[in-house]
Amino acid sequence: EEGICKRLPERKEVVFLPYKASMWDSLESVWMAADKDPNCDAYVIPIPYYDKKPDGSIGKLHYEGGLYPEYVSVTDYREYDLEESHPDIIFIHNPYDQYNNATSIAPEYYSDKLKQCTKCLVYIPYYATAGGMGMGQSLCPVYFNADYIVMQSANYRKCFDPRIPDKKFLP
Repeated sequence: EEGICKRLPERKEVVFLPYKASMWDSLESVWMAADKDPNCDAYVIPIPYYDKKPDGSIGKLHYEGGLYPEYVSVTDYREYDLEESHPDIIFIHNPYDQYNNATSIAPEYYSDKLKQCTKCLVYIPYYATAGGMGMGQSLCPVYFNADYIVMQSANYRKCFDPRIPDKKFLP
């Protein structure tokens, strides 16, 4: 039994939780690699988000699951139970949770809740920068909940709040 277990490849379950189809390109290359890996089950599960009203309350619901390229197999968020499946890795591109002034992802997908549903939560920014980041990007809720934060290069570490442990950064 032990010999068989050592020879069998370990399968990974990896989930990608984009919310805006226009931001999919930030996760796409990582998904492509996971999708090609024969030892990986990769799921793209677009999640709903809401507009925020001027007073900060939740507005109109949006779901963009039908806006992804044809080659991307999309799983409906209502058909995948994160708590039950407990994927090995979850990739996200929203750092704000409820603190974005324009939109909010559905509260059940805030990073503190996602962290309880996975072994590894990875944040990949949906933007590229030519030299720095705004102050609003230096400290976001996901930075505390994510196991890893992907960044363009090690030079961008200085743009993040010093309270975030260095070991979280993946240049």
